[in-house]
Amino acid sequence: MIKTALIALTLVTVSQTSFASLNIANTKPVTLQISQDIGKITQKDVEKIIPMDLQQTNDLNRVATQIADHSLQTWFNSAEVQGSVFGQTANSVQKKMATNITLKSNAPRAIEHKFCLQVLALQAMAKVQYTGWLNAVFNYDAKAAESMVEFSEKVFNKDLFVNHTSSSRGNISSVGIKWGW
Repeated sequence: MIKTALIALTLVTVSQTSFASLNIANTKPVTLQISQDIGKITQKDVEKIIPMDLQQTNDLNRVATQIADHSLQTWFNSAEVQGSVFGQTANSVQKKMATNITLKSNAPRAIEHKFCLQVLALQAMAKVQYTGWLNAVFNYDAKAAESMVEFSEKVFNKDLFVNHTSSSRGNISSVGIKWGW
C-alpha cells in the first residue's frame, strides 16, 4: 500500500513537472498486484480498532472518539512506530512523567508509605496509587471527564474495596469484595 502511494505520488509529481502531451487512446491500464495476505482483516484486527464494550447510546461523538482512540493506540503500539524516533521519544517522555515516592521512619514496625504518581500525557490521564495503611487508587481521565477513587484492604485473603466514580453521566459508589482463582 505504501509502494502504491509512492508510485502514485511519483506519477503526480512527474506529470506536473513534465510538459509532454498524453494521448488517452494509446494508454494502457496500470495493473498493480497486491499480496493476498495484506487485504485480510481478522476478528482480532476489528477488536483492536472497534471497542467491543460499546454501550447502546445516541452519542455518536463518544462512539467515534472511542474508535479513534483505539485506532491511535493500535497504531502507536505497532512495532514500526515503537521503533521510530517518534515512538522512542514518546516512551521516554512518558517514563519521565512518572515517579515513585517512599516514606518510612526508622522506628521499628513503622509503616512504609508508597506513592506512585503517573501522568499519561498522550492518553490525557493521571494516576496516583498509595500503599501503606491501606491501598488507594485515584485515576483521572480528561478525555472522558471521569475520575475514580478506590480504597481497598486485604481481609481473609480477599480485597474489600470501596469505589466512587464521578463523571458527566453521574456518580456511582460501590462496595465489594475482589478475589482471584
